[in-house]
Amino acid sequence: MYELLQGKRILVAGGSSGLGLEVAKLADASGARVVIASRTAPGRREMLVREVSERIELISLDVTSASDTRAALRPLGSVDHLVFAVRASLPAAPFLQTSFEDARYALDTKLLGAWQLIRLLQTQLAADGSIVMVSGIAGEKVYAGASTMAMVNGATEALCRALAVELAPIRVNVVSPGFVAPKGPEVTALARRFPSGRLAEPGEVAAAVLSLLSQSYITGTTLVVDGGARLV
Repeated sequence: MYELLQGKRILVAGGSSGLGLEVAKLADASGARVVIASRTAPGRREMLVREVSERIELISLDVTSASDTRAALRPLGSVDHLVFAVRASLPAAPFLQTSFEDARYALDTKLLGAWQLIRLLQTQLAADGSIVMVSGIAGEKVYAGASTMAMVNGATEALCRALAVELAPIRVNVVSPGFVAPKGPEVTALARRFPSGRLAEPGEVAAAVLSLLSQSYITGTTLVVDGGARLV
């Protein structure tokens, strides 16, 4: 399906779970050479080989640490594409009940983690390669209790546009998912009001990521994958 990715080396930060794992699986099935990077990847080798394939490479990476990131990248060699799918697991909470420490954690992990990894990877990233980051619906549509993720996701999309100019010809894009299955009964019921009438499947969001990696004339773009959730 993604023939242009065959043989390409793709670094998936945050690839040992969630969307990152879905991206790794789809990229591997498309013939790409996948490197999964996360704090837990080496310790989850058996599961990741079972879920993806024996071809994958695994590296330990803490994106919040500059020294750890440098050490992880040093033996890595060249990379054609980077997918930054590291998640900041932060429960929804009103702005006045969100601690500075929680907000800083989200920024350090999802925004500054991407900033730092992209910066340190520059000499190893192919000139005709690309970067895809992940934001989310809270960056555009207002939800009570989501102010921190609104800040992080909005900043991620702004960073994408700036880097698309500064890092050219390397392409930089963002995928912005809506509500992805599985979710609890309340969100599942809410999704029935969307034009799509349902939650997104993880594989559908992963397919959007691979589409951006494959499209050589798209850069500085946020691709929304929300089934129309922003419209209601």
